[in-house]
Amino acid sequence: MRLFLPILFFVLTAMPLFAAVDIAPRGKDPVRITDVYQQGGVPYIAVEDALDAVGLSGHWNSIKHVFLIRSARGWAEISPASGYLKLGEDYYPLREKPRFIDGRLRVTDSFVLNQLSLLVGKPIYFNNLDPDSDTIAEEEPNSLEQLFAFLLNKKVKRSGPLIRAVAIDPGHGGLDTGAIAENGFKEKAVNLKVAEKLTKQLKMKLGIPIYLSRDGDYELTLEQRLAPASKEDVDIWLLLHAQASLSAQPRGVNLFIRPEEGASVTVAEEEEQQPVKLSESHQLAAQLAQALREAGIEVNGIYRSSLLSLGRGDLPTVQVELGYLSHPEELKSLQDDEYQERLAQALYQGIRYYAKAKKESVQ
Repeated sequence: MRLFLPILFFVLTAMPLFAAVDIAPRGKDPVRITDVYQQGGVPYIAVEDALDAVGLSGHWNSIKHVFLIRSARGWAEISPASGYLKLGEDYYPLREKPRFIDGRLRVTDSFVLNQLSLLVGKPIYFNNLDPDSDTIAEEEPNSLEQLFAFLLNKKVKRSGPLIRAVAIDPGHGGLDTGAIAENGFKEKAVNLKVAEKLTKQLKMKLGIPIYLSRDGDYELTLEQRLAPASKEDVDIWLLLHAQASLSAQPRGVNLFIRPEEGASVTVAEEEEQQPVKLSESHQLAAQLAQALREAGIEVNGIYRSSLLSLGRGDLPTVQVELGYLSHPEELKSLQDDEYQERLAQALYQGIRYYAKAKKESVQ
């Protein structure tokens, strides 16, 4: 019995703890759901349970690999491969993607409060009864913390070329399509095309190593995406993405840097900043913005972002949102090979500007 009790204690402490939430449409009695997992304070609820609590129904389509939701507004669909809820011809962005946990597709409180409220047509009450629980194993965050720490402690080489190598992450891939245009064109495709063209420019004209997170249409883990940036000789990290909006009006390129590296800056404000006051990432973003504008490409600004993909630390890093798939004219451009080449050429030129500015600053 003395042996059994320690073993039992270990098993109980190692098992994931189950949380609970209350959900109800306005005017209805709350339904308590206990099959809930928490990650960093975010509850993940089985989508079937959430639907049942608000009077909707749905099922998993094993052929299309999507979950279909029946509502008064028509059929909606979600997928662990997409960051959007599709309702008819419209796409609604999700704060967190659905994910399979313990054999069930699960959604978060944000999905319940926003997307389910949209489908039900009325506000939804949601109460997380265990907001401080953490039921997902910590192995992956810990390994990412180690990589982020490496980036934080990365040292600048004191001799040799100022730009020794560049890491490029073409966003999404495989089942993770990214944003999808009305005509079915997928963000993952333009990300990879521009990355390939930029890689060719850098290799041909600078003769330096280029590390791509992916060179084909396949999905990556977050660690795999970050791996190229961990190379010892990498001095620049570019992440290539495209956007979509609920409106067809937004267009242009957006540049994102880490939040600790300066305040949100518009193009007009950016031009008034003194380069010596800017972080390395901000300096790189400013040079990219200049080169893009010189190429006749609209740039909206440079913005802080807490995106996990940007990592942490002092490695010069910029996430480039190449344009909006939801803007009809810009969509045509993003699908055009010549425009993709123009984007790549402008990004290459921006890297050259950055390298030149760095050289002048150390002389």
